Amino acid sequence: MSHSRGLAGILSPWLNLLSHTERSAARINLLHGQGNPGLIQGLKHMVSFIYWLFSRTPLRLAAAFGWLVAGLWWWLVPVRKRMAVDNFQRVFPDIKPGPALRRMFAEVILGYFELFREMRVPGSIRVDYVDTENVEADIDNGRGTLLLGGHFGSWDLVSNMICRDRKFPVAVTVKTPKNPQVAELIERIRSAFGMGLLPSRDCMPRIYEHVEKGGMVAFLLDMRFNRGVDAQFFDRPARTSPALTKVAAKTGAPVYAVWFIRNGIGHHSAVFSGPLDMNGDVDHDLGQIMAYYEQRIRLAPHNWFWLHDRWR
Repeated sequence: MSHSRGLAGILSPWLNLLSHTERSAARINLLHGQGNPGLIQGLKHMVSFIYWLFSRTPLRLAAAFGWLVAGLWWWLVPVRKRMAVDNFQRVFPDIKPGPALRRMFAEVILGYFELFREMRVPGSIRVDYVDTENVEADIDNGRGTLLLGGHFGSWDLVSNMICRDRKFPVAVTVKTPKNPQVAELIERIRSAFGMGLLPSRDCMPRIYEHVEKGGMVAFLLDMRFNRGVDAQFFDRPARTSPALTKVAAKTGAPVYAVWFIRNGIGHHSAVFSGPLDMNGDVDHDLGQIMAYYEQRIRLAPHNWFWLHDRWR
């Protein structure tokens, strides 16, 4: 998806997570081990082992592991905990943050076990697709479309399954990682589900071309974009990419939205809405987008990724 943390600037939060991991590791000289083939080979084996382990772990055990790690995060290793608690309480002053944030953390972890399981054994994970009639009618008629996603539920899992299961011609922009092991894993995920990738460098012409050919480009605009514009998000200014609004205004493509929500272990829903009311005015259109995000977050506060400084 286009422009986010890191599925389009967002790309896929998964891509952002991998990119963040890569940058962090680079700072301690783990990823750029030129002249050290043993280290590079070791990293390759480590990535392969993680995939092997995650894809074979029983999901109930993975769910328990997710809750264990969430508890450790909350009580012992509170990375970004203070920021997440502060932001959560400003939005939901009457809800205790602990249960919701620990549930968020545990379910995000479980989602990556489910992603790798689905790659190894297609059909292991169930996704219910809700209210797809309008978007499928546009796709079937060859009309280019735009899709607004967000960091809801197991976003990397369900967004990829949409491409495979519904045959949506989705493409996202992505910055190719420098680490070849990370790049190989991303390509493995892409190949397993059929999501198209557009290089992030000078991406706008490629986005317009994909839409004009009847494709769909996905955007995640619920994470901070430093070069964006201020949009009101829960009554606070938040830097947001205007890319989706510009593409919609230039191409006339309808903007649909999709919300991911977990129904249980190995069971999710992707709920579609739209087209959204877009009129070409950036402030109006970003207001519509932020209102959509706010509505969905209020429905299930634990289902949004709070471990990001959206209002920084």
